Amino acid sequence: MEISTFELLTKPIAPVAPLDPIGPVARRIVQGYFLTISNLESFNVPYRIEFTVSLPDPPDSNKTIILGSPDEQNVSLLVDVEGENTEVTLAQVQGKPGVFRGLFRIPAHKTASVELLPKLPNVLDAGMLEVRGYVSLFRRFQFPFGRVKVLLNPEIRGTFLPNDFLPSGDNIPVPPNTEFDFDQINYTLALASGKALNEISRKPFRSFVTNLQTLESISEELGDGTLDLDSLETDNSEKAQMLVQLLAELDASDVNLKDLNTVMEKLEIPVRMSSI
Repeated sequence: MEISTFELLTKPIAPVAPLDPIGPVARRIVQGYFLTISNLESFNVPYRIEFTVSLPDPPDSNKTIILGSPDEQNVSLLVDVEGENTEVTLAQVQGKPGVFRGLFRIPAHKTASVELLPKLPNVLDAGMLEVRGYVSLFRRFQFPFGRVKVLLNPEIRGTFLPNDFLPSGDNIPVPPNTEFDFDQINYTLALASGKALNEISRKPFRSFVTNLQTLESISEELGDGTLDLDSLETDNSEKAQMLVQLLAELDASDVNLKDLNTVMEKLEIPVRMSSI
């Protein structure tokens, strides 16, 4: 489900100049994205959040998400539940250069703050981070199947810093009686759905043709209780794709349903599926 746009900034808001009239406004904004999620269900729900970056042309490292070692990264993804920030690994989606994802879980009836922030002090040296794109949220593979209800509130929050504040991230002693000009701003973003109460489903898989050999293997494992659910998170797992399509929010053709019922009958599994 698409949630909202996002924008990360670490950028001067006015030219740095020695002139007194310009001095008071010669500051920079450090701006991050915050998504508040309330899990309205009576069970824990695992989520996948994706950030699709509007990639610059020509390429510009200050206008995209940079991963790598802690010293190379230019963003941090955090999840705060009950006042404790937990850093979440951000990874690029295979085959999609501009899409980055993180995985997290929200306990039953809890509210979490998911935060994509410029990584300090890494981004203070360049001071020109400017990353834009949109945010999507999906439920990860989990029993019971179906959609889950959430309350969503996306925000942009920023802090204005003097341009000479921690210019290189070093522990530079602050002279006594130094006056720093700080300020903050925050505003709510428009939700793509137009409402705070939403239902989140899994991200649909690509269409594929039913493979009876794989289908029979899934049915056998379901029948004898040996299906390994933990292994089904792999993006390119044909078995995971088929199981999700067949057993959760089915969007299968009559031919696929007939194949499934044939295998179920062969294995003496008392389950039959039909289109509504």
